[in-house]
Order: sequence, then structure tokens, then C-alpha cells
Amino acid sequence: MARRKPQLPQSCRVSLAMIQATFFADGNGELRGFLVEGHSGYAPAGEDIICAGVSALVQTASAGLKRFLPVAPRIDDRTKGLGDVSVKLMLPENLADEEKATARVILETMELGMRGIAAGYGKYVEVRRCSNK
Repeated sequence: MARRKPQLPQSCRVSLAMIQATFFADGNGELRGFLVEGHSGYAPAGEDIICAGVSALVQTASAGLKRFLPVAPRIDDRTKGLGDVSVKLMLPENLADEEKATARVILETMELGMRGIAAGYGKYVEVRRCSNK
């Protein structure tokens, strides 16, 4: 049975860049998770500095959240290869205030890093924040 990629609500979909990073926020603007998918196409798979930077941010944020939260985030990694990446991470429900603060710092730092890459390579990376209001 083939696995399907996680689907975004129509209002949160991006389609112009080859790497699409969507950060999910709750009604208060607090980040709850992210979805990163695609391949930049900047260079061949395995030699692409943009994909390497994005991958490092995703892996570091995931590792930090696993390490510093009492309950690991839900991670849906449907990566099939270097050119077909799809990683969705959502925070656990019912985190204590201190744990939410820790998660906020990690996710917002990841978002800053993604926006930094997009600022220099906007043709290859698009970053978006999608709120549940």
C-alpha cells in the first residue's frame, strides 16, 4: 500500500518554490509544528547546499524537541529519497507552560533559519506560517 504525503488545508498550500516549509500556529500565534517538503533543485541531490541547510534545520529542531520535551513530538517522515522529502512534525497536546516555552524557542529558531535561507535563495525555498484562527 502506497503512503500518501500529508495534506495541507488549501489556504496553507504553497506552490512556487521547490522546498516548501509551512509552520503551523494555533489561534494565539504559538507554533505547533511544521511541514517541510520538496527538493530545491539548486544542485544535484547529495550536492545541494540549500537542501543540506534545510535538512540540518529540520533534524536539529526535531532532535531538540525530542530531547527537551517530556513527550516526543509526532513526526511523520515520508521521505522516499534525496529528491522526495516530506517531514511533518506536530507538538504533543497538553504541554506545560515551561515546555511550551522551550518548544517555542526551538520552533521559532528553526523558522528564523528557514527564513534566512529563503532570503538568500527565495527561488528555491518558500516559508509560510499558517494559523488556525
